[in-house]
Amino acid sequence: MNKIVEYKEKKSKKKVVAAVLLAAVIAVAALAIFFGIKWQIEAAYRENFDKSAMEVGGYTVTYDVYRYFYLNYRDEMEASFTDADGKVNVSALDRKIREAVEGAVKGLYGVVSLAADYGISLGDSDVRSAAAEYVKAVEDYYEKPKDYKKDLEENYITEDVFMLLMSVDCLEDKLFSMLVSDGGKIEDNDEKLTEILMGDDFVRAKQIFIENDKGEDVENNRKIAEEALEAYLSGEDLATLIGRYSEDISMPQDGYYFTHLEMIEEFEAAAFALRDGEVSGVVESDEGFHIIVRLPKDEKYIQDN
Repeated sequence: MNKIVEYKEKKSKKKVVAAVLLAAVIAVAALAIFFGIKWQIEAAYRENFDKSAMEVGGYTVTYDVYRYFYLNYRDEMEASFTDADGKVNVSALDRKIREAVEGAVKGLYGVVSLAADYGISLGDSDVRSAAAEYVKAVEDYYEKPKDYKKDLEENYITEDVFMLLMSVDCLEDKLFSMLVSDGGKIEDNDEKLTEILMGDDFVRAKQIFIENDKGEDVENNRKIAEEALEAYLSGEDLATLIGRYSEDISMPQDGYYFTHLEMIEEFEAAAFALRDGEVSGVVESDEGFHIIVRLPKDEKYIQDN
């Protein structure tokens, strides 16, 4: 009888061991399937990174470059397209993001195209080595490689895109040096620069800015801007109104001196349309509401700065 009991116990233990082994095999198989599928998805995803998203001036903008700009602009703009209830106007947001991305990639490849006109390219050994050196310095800044990769991912940027952006930056430095160094294509003496800055391609302006922060009532902000404009037209001092209303904390005391493509589109268009001493109406942009006053340029300020 004892042998029978002993046999049954051994058999029971074998069944338990077999069950455990079977569960382990199933778990391993499940993990293998999971990671296999995940790997296939990631492989397909990364394969798409090299595919064309759009063409700009004969240059192919790959998916990873487009994605980098798109998602960063989305994070930057989403609040402006979100109402008080937290609902996002997706179609309007998407349209505005795509416009911004198009402008960004045009600027990026515009540098590449201009450099090509002067015989400089992304393939130049000094451009490649300078970009690689910068990327390596950034990577070495992190104690752990995974932290570096995590930061890239959180900013929607692949290592290829990071290298491209740094390469274009180095290309731009090389182009600038070629154009304005001694004997370069562009004169860079003080007299010539003053002439350019005092010319029609530069303006000076100040603004009263009411920002559309997330969750704020946009129409109420519009009314505040209209109130500030009315106060200015009634003769109140601009500096006083800036202190009372404006949320542009970065504006220099002497205002902005700028040329084309430096400011947001609506601000630039309004400022260039004014004559010295004139004020715009309430100008709306994605950022908020602007009341812009164009001012005469101060030659002494330009020379001092």
